[in-house]
Amino acid sequence: MKILWASVFSLLDTSSGAAIAIREMLMQLVHRGHEVDILGATVFDHPAGVSRIADSWDEVRARAGQWVNVDDGPLRHRLYVTGETARPLLTSREEGDWHEALLGRLDAFGPDIVFFYGGQTLEMLTAIDAHRAGAGVAAYLGNGHFHGKRWCRDIDLLLTASETNAAFYREREGYEVCPVGVFIDPAAVVAQHPQPDRILFVNPTLEKGAAVVCRMAMLLERRRPDIVFEVVEARGKWEDIVRLVTAAFGEPRDSLSNVVVTRNTVDMRPLYGRARCLLVPTLCWESAGRVIVEAMLNGIPPIVSNRGGPPEMLGEGGLRIEFPPACYEPPYAELPSDRFLEQIIEKIVAFVDDPGFHGHFSSHARLLAATKHDIRHNTDVLEREFAALAARRTGSAS
Repeated sequence: MKILWASVFSLLDTSSGAAIAIREMLMQLVHRGHEVDILGATVFDHPAGVSRIADSWDEVRARAGQWVNVDDGPLRHRLYVTGETARPLLTSREEGDWHEALLGRLDAFGPDIVFFYGGQTLEMLTAIDAHRAGAGVAAYLGNGHFHGKRWCRDIDLLLTASETNAAFYREREGYEVCPVGVFIDPAAVVAQHPQPDRILFVNPTLEKGAAVVCRMAMLLERRRPDIVFEVVEARGKWEDIVRLVTAAFGEPRDSLSNVVVTRNTVDMRPLYGRARCLLVPTLCWESAGRVIVEAMLNGIPPIVSNRGGPPEMLGEGGLRIEFPPACYEPPYAELPSDRFLEQIIEKIVAFVDDPGFHGHFSSHARLLAATKHDIRHNTDVLEREFAALAARRTGSAS
């Protein structure tokens, strides 16, 4: 099949779980002999997301209004360089330039399938033009933010990572969404020589439960200074969270002595090599949670909130937390009581101190990740869905 990824959102974005997922999907399809073309732009969810091309970023930015090619293993990203990296700041001229290039690629490449995510006007136009060119149209739902029917009127196939997110959209919007699982290459995430001694937390934002993690770190700071938290700033600033939470408890400061902060990184293997357990106390609706599966592939037991897709990803490979209902309300700054958090802290301490407790969950996590989240099986599912879509479009055209 000939597959055109067409979106102003860059698949090189390391701050976007959806971009990381789609990039790996396309990698797997190329490995299976399909032809993939990528038409994108320099739009990122967060400024830290440019880390994959950090060495050449200044040179890329200097070419605003032009096109650049970025080679990425078997993929080549053709990117329109925008003046700003945030999607709301795209100008009408930039959208027009990108759309003109899309029309050219539809004509020159002749895709069987056009694939994208996003539900704004440019994506609606992309779907219409893809149909006019005879292609099937597929879109990926990486979160729970899509509403209404107009944005997907001209989309033939909706994909998502989890059964949970598919059911969520089926019940709320009436969409038929196909779950294809997560796409994670173990070779890219599994640490070779682990020395696990830290508590890992990724994305320090309120919706990801950063205030909860901060308060637990505060409670452990004096009691167990040997237990070190490692916070990865894929999005959000840990310093901002610390200021907010410590001020609420009358101890204003901008750092904690038992927390190490790591910048957004392309290679997570060193971090997984240091992790004893993973904290995913997500308070917003999350469709899946790829970091959960990445940790499980490393035998790292996650502790996750019992909401959305994370429990489905986890299975019996870790522990679930049922937070009080008020914690799930925006802006996600409501903290449970210290007494409630002590129950989670007890499990964190057990993962550190009790080899048997840790080993039980570690072995379950590794086994579940290798079977339930096998990338070859998930690629089989994706390939079948795309083949069926291409066949339907060919049939309708004839």
